[in-house]
Amino acid sequence: MKFHGGEDMSISRRSSDKTKEEMLIGDQDEDDTPSHDPTRLTAPASSPPAYGTSPPAYGTSPPNNDRSRKHGRIHEMCNGKGSSPRSRSPSVTEAIPRSPRLDGSGRRKKLVLHVDLRNTILVSDSVTNVAVEQALNAFLTGATWGQVDKGMWTWYSDQPSITPPAPGQITYYKFLERLLVRTPSERTALRLATGDFTSTPIGKDFREHFDRHLLNLTWDYPVGEKGGGGESQPLTMHGAGGKHYHYILEGLYRLLHHLVETRRDFSLVIRTYGLDAPNALASLAYGIKGNHPGFKRALNVPVNKQTGSIRRPKEDVIVMEAYRPDSSTELLAKLTHERDIYRFLSRSQGISGYKDDFLYWQNNGYNHHAGKPLWIDPHDRQHQHIIFDDNFRALDEDSIVDVRVFSQEEATRAYSLGKTQLSYLEDVCLVQADLLTSIDDKDYFLRKVELCEANYARMLKTNTFPS
Repeated sequence: MKFHGGEDMSISRRSSDKTKEEMLIGDQDEDDTPSHDPTRLTAPASSPPAYGTSPPAYGTSPPNNDRSRKHGRIHEMCNGKGSSPRSRSPSVTEAIPRSPRLDGSGRRKKLVLHVDLRNTILVSDSVTNVAVEQALNAFLTGATWGQVDKGMWTWYSDQPSITPPAPGQITYYKFLERLLVRTPSERTALRLATGDFTSTPIGKDFREHFDRHLLNLTWDYPVGEKGGGGESQPLTMHGAGGKHYHYILEGLYRLLHHLVETRRDFSLVIRTYGLDAPNALASLAYGIKGNHPGFKRALNVPVNKQTGSIRRPKEDVIVMEAYRPDSSTELLAKLTHERDIYRFLSRSQGISGYKDDFLYWQNNGYNHHAGKPLWIDPHDRQHQHIIFDDNFRALDEDSIVDVRVFSQEEATRAYSLGKTQLSYLEDVCLVQADLLTSIDDKDYFLRKVELCEANYARMLKTNTFPS
């Protein structure tokens, strides 16, 4: 079968077989990402297991996917001839210390947790008209890997992963993008081609992953009652056939409740390029007041539902604007000095949200130096800033986080770390959000925070912070 200019891109069967180490799962957003990655989205499951226990067994019943479309041009080309991907045995979960991290005075550091939205703490946002099933399928195309060999696509593995399982592998999404997208208007065809991925012959080997994770996203509580769906009770998202799914991942609620129950000083800061921050803030404000049927204890955590902004109007200029909780027009603060922004975020309480500057990132080739700024002061022994974002990639130039470090105590300006330096801060201050794992494991966010705390304390103690 020929694609674009007669290029032979039919699908072949792989004959060789190799054993590779199990990789974790996840990927990128839709509007929040460079053009080479897919639309992702996620949410949690039913009643959570006790902290520290294994996630429950999953069912295998296929979802009611009424939105499946026939994409003749793509799926005809594939025609079910793709190589059957190879299975790999799952890796052993690393033990993570659970003792609190203390500063020099014996006090626990305040946690300032920055979180992206789509594909990090939620699956399908409430702004774009994408069903949960379609979003999850698109996500999987960007977490499944293979390569083009002599003009033919070959699967490498049947296990989704957020990182390449071997050198030279690319995602199926990347493969489709190269085939279909020549102009921005052709992205519609790409979205349609990925939305029913696991219902097509080429994606059938990944159907079990789709079914399991969709089942874990299902809203298992009564709809229409307290904690159900509807505009006044914004805890769910609609899917195909009128099904309801979790809007915000249950793992995030579990993290918030754990931090409150252990009397941690913390704040949660939503950082997104999208438009869904107001809805996510409203949903969390409603859910943490005892309205979520899976987390019935009300939390005394303030939520500022007015979305602020972090803009980068030009190089070396960053402007942060925060609004008063009771006004969408009255500024609480407008800050232009990096030290002031760091202090403001470090002193923030409760839950807040900011829209970052997507155009600046896009106009600078999606380079991490132009991404979402995250300020770190290794001389500050009272605060630890951690960001969760599915688009953070430690060794890629087109990563989404610009880590800005204060070289001296009370320095007013920060400098941007290079990608080699960033790699040392993975699972310290930077977490590449693992979407599928966070659906499976409701303690995922909590475990990652504990791991970051332990690693950061060790880094400061041994004076090995990258510079």
